[in-house]
Amino acid sequence: MQLTPPATRESTSRSELVGKMLAFFKERGYESGERLPSERALAERFGVGRNALREALSTLSALRVIESRPNSGIYLRRMSTDSSFETIVLLTEMGSEPSMKEVKETLEVRWALEMRAVQLACERRTEGDLDSLASVIDATQAVLSNKGNISVQDTAFHMALARCTHNEVLVRLLNSFYRISESRRFALFADPERGEISAVQHAKLYEAVKKRDVKKATALMETHFARAVEAWNEILGEDPHAEAERVGKTR
Repeated sequence: MQLTPPATRESTSRSELVGKMLAFFKERGYESGERLPSERALAERFGVGRNALREALSTLSALRVIESRPNSGIYLRRMSTDSSFETIVLLTEMGSEPSMKEVKETLEVRWALEMRAVQLACERRTEGDLDSLASVIDATQAVLSNKGNISVQDTAFHMALARCTHNEVLVRLLNSFYRISESRRFALFADPERGEISAVQHAKLYEAVKKRDVKKATALMETHFARAVEAWNEILGEDPHAEAERVGKTR
């Protein structure tokens, strides 16, 4: 069975090669602690020179995906708490699909962050911030009127809401979480009804933030995210009601 096709020699950038290697490791079913093919075998497999391969291996080592053992070889590292959040984001950008577990766990953390974000947004938003939110809402309606997918606009709304906090750390964190789930977000909004419901909720959140109504905005975000959890678990193939209840209890 043909898996990842061999690369054309010397035509692959470091990030592309890293992404292809990650896909290869996953497709071949290598497990944590398992020895990987030699440098020579990997160079031949991906059609690259030894220098290019070593650069990619150096990146994977820095990301704590692999480790080189003297006089032994290259091994796949244990990927759990040993991997930083930044590593997960970087691996995603290099072509490694995040696991369902990673998506679910980032969703739990994002729920907590967005609840606080909407509260700070009510307190700190400016007229310019409101204009940005309104612009995204208008763009969302334009896409929906053409029966389009609002995955991009949904992310844009939540990031505009995050920027209302004027907390750069919070903005960067939420941006990273959205990047992790980006590859699956189009499927999330493939159902037009789901997009319509989300758009209505966004409009209500906008009004609450505009009025600086922290209590209402918090309640709206709670409802919005509970629906999001259900939707995500339909995509990821779990019982949405059980997961929504579990995530709610962790907050």
